[in-house]
Amino acid sequence: MSTKKTAAVIGIGRVGLPMALYLAEAGLTVYGIGRSQEKIDDIGAGKMPFMEKDGEKFLKKHVNKRFIPTTDYSFVSHASYIILTLGTPIDENMNPVYDQIDAAITSIAPYLKKGQTMILRSTVAPKTTEYVRSLLADLRGITVGKNFYLAFCPERIAEGYALEEMKTLPQIVGGSDGPSTRKAVEFFKRIGVQTLATDAVSAELAKLFTNMYRYISFAIANEFMVIAGNYHRDIYEIVRLVNTGYKRGGLKLPGLTSGPCLFKDGFFLISDLPFADLISTSWKINESTPLFLVKKVKERINLNGKKVAILGLAFKAEIDDIRESLSFKIRKAMLRERAVVTLHDPLVQEYANQEITRDVYEAAKGANVLFVATNHSAYGLLDLKKLKKTVAKNCIFCDVWNVFGTNKIVFTINQLYKNGTKSNEENEK
Repeated sequence: MSTKKTAAVIGIGRVGLPMALYLAEAGLTVYGIGRSQEKIDDIGAGKMPFMEKDGEKFLKKHVNKRFIPTTDYSFVSHASYIILTLGTPIDENMNPVYDQIDAAITSIAPYLKKGQTMILRSTVAPKTTEYVRSLLADLRGITVGKNFYLAFCPERIAEGYALEEMKTLPQIVGGSDGPSTRKAVEFFKRIGVQTLATDAVSAELAKLFTNMYRYISFAIANEFMVIAGNYHRDIYEIVRLVNTGYKRGGLKLPGLTSGPCLFKDGFFLISDLPFADLISTSWKINESTPLFLVKKVKERINLNGKKVAILGLAFKAEIDDIRESLSFKIRKAMLRERAVVTLHDPLVQEYANQEITRDVYEAAKGANVLFVATNHSAYGLLDLKKLKKTVAKNCIFCDVWNVFGTNKIVFTINQLYKNGTKSNEENEK
């Protein structure tokens, strides 16, 4: 088998599996290497473990043909391209943890060969590519740029739409050196992807700056929500006034903003620069927004013994990923107030700590408080008359996403029914 048309993807989660399927569709033979035999078996049986547009179609088309899921790291020796899609979490002190990268490099080190190109795909802290370069030298005596090539090429896709966006978004390619950049550019051109060539640190910063620009923008929106409320004014109306017909507007709407990337990426930037206050302040604002919403609800109702329905568990709309979702901060706050909590999400199948009620009206039945925590489009399509009959009399709604179009963050079921309008606009969070 020619290694020129063979790739090994290390880590077949939400970044790695779509990447592997895209490569298979592009004509490469791909080994998808993971640690969990159970997960590998499920994928090998054609079961897509998460939501991904066209994911199941491509998996069934290529599995055990061009795409071979396995736990055997030795298949790395067959590949010309090695793609690492492993996360870099943060510890209790908000510093990057390299354990996953260390373990992966150590596991594949015996199977590395001259001429291979290694690509780091997941978001990492600045100079991580440089760290991997030194790790390769220590473990195998590899001289990157001469007999082996290393680049950071970040994924930039919206979760759930990786297969669609990989072919349309330009790929940032940051080589550890000139030869590595050229090799990585050659790889992406082979699979029909436009490239933007740079160095590794610039590529690492570009990915982090992209995420943090959005995160800070959302923090500004949430801060403005608090300020507008202090003056008893409608934040949704103010954002409309700012943005309508004005090219220099662009204000975001408020909402619950987190997820596995946005939550931690800012700490990658400030781990070596501890006085970057804008980033740390944005984190404080976004992470405290659920508590602000709970406070607004508590001003209306004593939560002790009341039923609270939380609609939406995913960290953003139209996906099934609950990692770092702020919905669970609301749940925790409600339980602390001794409320009885029910959970619903049209896409999330399970949550380890509590059963998810499958029917939204059943979850809302008799609810004294209803939180719209995720702006899934399904919630904007609910039957308001049926909802009014389902929840408790004078039920308090908290709808920071303005899914129901009332232009109010906290309101009663009677105000919702009287307004009778629903917004299906999706905030881009």
